[in-house]
Amino acid sequence: MSWKKIICGALAASMIFSASVFAAEESANEKLARIETDTYGSEQSGAILDRISRLEKNYSGQNMNGNMNARIDAIYDILYNNDVGPGVLAKVNALEWNFNHEVESGGIDKRLATLENAILGKISEGSFNDRIRALAKASYGQDILPITLIPLPENTLIKVVTTVPVGSKTLQEGDTIPIEVAEDVFVDGGLVFARGLPGEGVVTSVHRAKNIFSNGKIEADFHTLKAIDGQNVNTYTGVEAIDAMTAASMGRGLSLLGQTFSGKNKAIEEVLVRGKNIDLPAGVELYLQIKTPIVVYGVKTTGGGVSALLPDETSNLAPDETRTPAPVEPTTPASDEPGTLTPDEQIATPPREPEEVIVQVDPEPSKSAPTAEPNVAPRPDEGKTPDGYDGEIIEIIDED
Repeated sequence: MSWKKIICGALAASMIFSASVFAAEESANEKLARIETDTYGSEQSGAILDRISRLEKNYSGQNMNGNMNARIDAIYDILYNNDVGPGVLAKVNALEWNFNHEVESGGIDKRLATLENAILGKISEGSFNDRIRALAKASYGQDILPITLIPLPENTLIKVVTTVPVGSKTLQEGDTIPIEVAEDVFVDGGLVFARGLPGEGVVTSVHRAKNIFSNGKIEADFHTLKAIDGQNVNTYTGVEAIDAMTAASMGRGLSLLGQTFSGKNKAIEEVLVRGKNIDLPAGVELYLQIKTPIVVYGVKTTGGGVSALLPDETSNLAPDETRTPAPVEPTTPASDEPGTLTPDEQIATPPREPEEVIVQVDPEPSKSAPTAEPNVAPRPDEGKTPDGYDGEIIEIIDED
């Protein structure tokens, strides 16, 4: 092997090693920037270790052990990871929705301060988790948020709305179109998408109007929505979404997908005027559907807080979010029933459900006994056809 090949191989190896180290550092920086944006509303400046230390005090109340990357990953898990229990972002979303039925944008510190001022009348001290528990106690009546795992089936429909103007004259392929959830989505009694949660689409094709025989056209792929627990959910515009938009006469939304809407409402076709560019304001509504099934943490809304959860649902809560079930009120058996329960047995035995009373309804009402009627002599031609034969006469009506 020549020295030239050895040197080239060493250079290639060093370049690969440098690229991998750079990619790892870049990934950590991207995570840190994302954490800061969701925590404070924007990426922060200054020394990285100082920024990490500030985040640690906000989330856990103390500095963590490990190297820089490990500490960033730990904060990332507290904020976003829902493997063990709902993360901080999921809890803040649940608190906001319970307070005003909408999830706000911005940093968690500002969102918590707004909730505290509105509910408690002052901004609290302590870590984010401590402040969340206090708000849950005031909002739900207990410091356990009613959050449980809920499977989202494929093709679940979500109504969204654009948040910026969209025009075929200015957009380029690859541009991002921000959107947000327009209406709450419930699955199995739990809130999984709250109004105001963000998402985005990407422009896949733009055609600008050139003459009277060339319409403006935009095609976009709205591929991501955030669920209530902060997870990114893959979405797309499939057959069900297009059918829902067509049924609701969403001509503007269909135009963003390159679809032509031909309905009875001619005003909707203003975006498809021959020879004109598509120029839409913010607020265009459209439907999306879930691309692949996913399990998210949802907010149970069937009752007051965690008391509405079933026993198997409370097992999905975080370890520090368990509670002792309320004892069952003792019942006194009726004196005419055989056997008398002891007081201990009465407490251990839950009250019986009321017996179901089934009322059977006959498919046909019973016929009353025939009554005697005076004999009436039949007419000579009664029951005969025009030809004089016995038979049933059928009247035919010409609709024309």
